Amino acid sequence: MKPLHISKSSIPPGYCGCILCGHYSDELKNFVSDSIDRCRAFAGIGTPAILYISAWQDKTKKIWYEYAGERFAELLGCRPAEVAEVFRNCVIDRRIYRYQDVDIGIRKEVKSREELSGAWLELREESIRTGAIEAVYKIMLYNGSAIWLKDQATIIAFEKDQLCLSPGILTIVSKEMEAEDELKKHRDHLETIVQKRTAVLTILNEQLKQECTERKNAERRLQQSYNKLQQNLDETVKAMSMTVEERDPYTAGHQRRTADLAVTLAKKMRLSDQMIKGIHTAGLIHDIGKISIPAEILSKPGRLNAAEIQLIRRHPRVAYEILKDIDFPWPVDQIVLQHHEKINGSGYPQGLSGAEMLIEAKILCIADVVETIASHRPYRPGLGIDKALGEISENRGTLYDSEVVDVCLKMFRNEGYQFI
Repeated sequence: MKPLHISKSSIPPGYCGCILCGHYSDELKNFVSDSIDRCRAFAGIGTPAILYISAWQDKTKKIWYEYAGERFAELLGCRPAEVAEVFRNCVIDRRIYRYQDVDIGIRKEVKSREELSGAWLELREESIRTGAIEAVYKIMLYNGSAIWLKDQATIIAFEKDQLCLSPGILTIVSKEMEAEDELKKHRDHLETIVQKRTAVLTILNEQLKQECTERKNAERRLQQSYNKLQQNLDETVKAMSMTVEERDPYTAGHQRRTADLAVTLAKKMRLSDQMIKGIHTAGLIHDIGKISIPAEILSKPGRLNAAEIQLIRRHPRVAYEILKDIDFPWPVDQIVLQHHEKINGSGYPQGLSGAEMLIEAKILCIADVVETIASHRPYRPGLGIDKALGEISENRGTLYDSEVVDVCLKMFRNEGYQFI
């Protein structure tokens, strides 16, 4: 099709551009003429959007408008021919939204008024590369008020004419941008608060670290003191145990062997470490009350009379009176007091039944019976472990706790436990 030549008579009224009157290609002139007609038709429907057609040449760095509607000129308070210069001078802020690849997304670049003069060329060059650009401008109007305009344009390069056209549309977006600025203000305020709180938390964290260090040091010192106290307590218990054995040489080692058996039973029954430690301590001194019994009775080779038996049966109570004021971490005094009780209530000194007895006392009772029967005594030779196991087996559930008896029988008969 033969290109249309633009004559002076066909130039639109109010035309303020350069192309239609200049020495440019017919292709460019036809494109500009058609674009102006479409812009005028669009403006005629009363839309709030503002259409424009800008043009520029890179060599001269000149920019002008081929079409700037009356509404655009009225907004700037100037003539259409002055729109390019006035608009440029009115801009006080610019925000460009650069559309990058899918992974990166949209990057917003904010330019202040001072930075704008050196950024126009960069904007035009990028527009040519991408074919489109979106920006938002804040402009100061002639009446002193400021508004935000959203600019969406496409870029068309006419290499033959060494010129670019940019058909675009302007939309007033003051409310949206003010909302964005308000949101940014709140976000900046929040970031300031976060930074301050972070600084405070950093200080508190350092203080907490210091306190933790001091607490660990205090706990270490406390543990050292506890270990020393435990050592002293163990030595005291050992001394008490030796005191009994010094007075009753015939039962030397009885308390230690009873304690070892009781501890092994407690471990098999999965008692807590604290309960096991209490049982061990009670086992080592469970006969401490015998220091109140005359030595001749303790070592008497013959059968004891009724009065002597009553005296012997006082030793758990005497032991309790000795131990009750010692601040053990475990109920040692009660374990020792109850170690001759029986679950059917036939024991002494209180006649307690099964539910009233401590499990530690039930264990110590069986350990004491087994060791006593199996070992030598002044009034008889040792009867052996079979006799001892027969005693607790025969009276299982009557005198002795069934669970403890079962564990004890299994230890000796199946697991090879022996007194050392």
